[in-house]
Amino acid sequence: MSSPSKPSALPTKPPGGNPQKEKPQKEKPATGEKGEKKPNAKADKAARRAAKLAARPPAPADTPAQQAASAASPTTAQAAGNPAGPSRHRRAVAAAEAASMRPSAPPNPAQQYFSHLPLPRDAGTPAAFASGKIHPVVVRLGVLIASGTLRGASARTMAVLEAFREVVHDYSCPEDAVFWKDLNSHISPMIAYLETCRPKGVGVGNAIRWFKGEITRLGESEADATEAAQKAALSAAIDVYIRDRIVIAGQVISDNAREKIKPDDVIVVYARSSVVERALLDAINEMKAKDYSASFSVVVVDSRPLHEGRALLETLTAGGIPCTYTLLPLAATAISRASLVLLGGSSLNSDGALHSRAGTAIVAMLAKEYRVPVVACVETFKLSERVALDDLANNELGEAHDLLTIPTAPALQLPEPLPKSLSTLTLLYDLTPPEHITAVCTEVGFIPPSSVPTLLGKSAVGA
Repeated sequence: MSSPSKPSALPTKPPGGNPQKEKPQKEKPATGEKGEKKPNAKADKAARRAAKLAARPPAPADTPAQQAASAASPTTAQAAGNPAGPSRHRRAVAAAEAASMRPSAPPNPAQQYFSHLPLPRDAGTPAAFASGKIHPVVVRLGVLIASGTLRGASARTMAVLEAFREVVHDYSCPEDAVFWKDLNSHISPMIAYLETCRPKGVGVGNAIRWFKGEITRLGESEADATEAAQKAALSAAIDVYIRDRIVIAGQVISDNAREKIKPDDVIVVYARSSVVERALLDAINEMKAKDYSASFSVVVVDSRPLHEGRALLETLTAGGIPCTYTLLPLAATAISRASLVLLGGSSLNSDGALHSRAGTAIVAMLAKEYRVPVVACVETFKLSERVALDDLANNELGEAHDLLTIPTAPALQLPEPLPKSLSTLTLLYDLTPPEHITAVCTEVGFIPPSSVPTLLGKSAVGA
């Protein structure tokens, strides 16, 4: 039993007040009876802590900003006199919950759904020259393609093949290398460079695949020929491809399409297609040769931001064709009185869907609504084995500045910088379903969209 003069091991609790703290004293190792009382001391200490927390008045609730600041800088909170311990931990948890419940900014649809599409980029001319692996002709072609100066699948395909012909002409095979093997590796960086300037597309991709196949055939048929003979064979093959698959094919399509154009017809076209342009000019020349007073009219439907139809409008009016120019929102008025709709295309999928300039699908849909026949003019080198339900996976993004800039109405332009809630999206292509196309005009004749797989097989054998 303890002596009365000996201080008690537990602090006394004054009436109506909090337990008084005493300075902790060093305890000797517990032995005997004292060692048996150690668990009771821990329990009493926990009880005192609980009583102290219960007697403390509740602190006023902090605002979310104060909670976030307290959670972010606990050192500052301590310096300001805020009590440390479980209270500060609770404020940190509350701040985290408030941050998670805070409404976030709406996601950008262009980034969320179209982040896989390539953005317009610079041709990287200094880096291409510095590498020493890119021919100057290919660099110049990349600049033209990236800047948008060279547009159209047929024009780009022809320009790429002509550039590769120059590359073959200037190429010199090392003495310890095989011509066709080393040439294949020589042109690979140039193909990759053109891909960085702009996606190849179906037409350019098919032409490059054919060209690499011709290089491989040199190792099978002309392995013993001289380097000059193999260069001449490749150059001749490129000339034949351009002549047969692009130039003559376009002329045959023009001859087939102009048979569907009659005097006093109203022809609706969209944007600009080199094949459609040639068909209209040949049709008016043939019609004038038979009867000078006979003619037909053309409605050029165009859209922002490229306005490709303006160049077509200048060419057709210079050729003596009466023309009307309208924008896509008013296309329904023009199509309601049309006799025929002629459309060009960048490629044609194996299911008959037409991949073309954005807005083509709207024109074809309106033509079906008004029961106007739609003819798609496409060369066979643009046929693709791809099948797609939409054009979200294989598309290109244009410059947002071109969409927002209105040269004729500066007052309607949005102020810069643009609001954060505004997202710009400019898709260059869309997909026209085969049920909206009446017939496909190719160099082999008119075919329904359902017969494209058969034509695709014949085209692969002919290539």
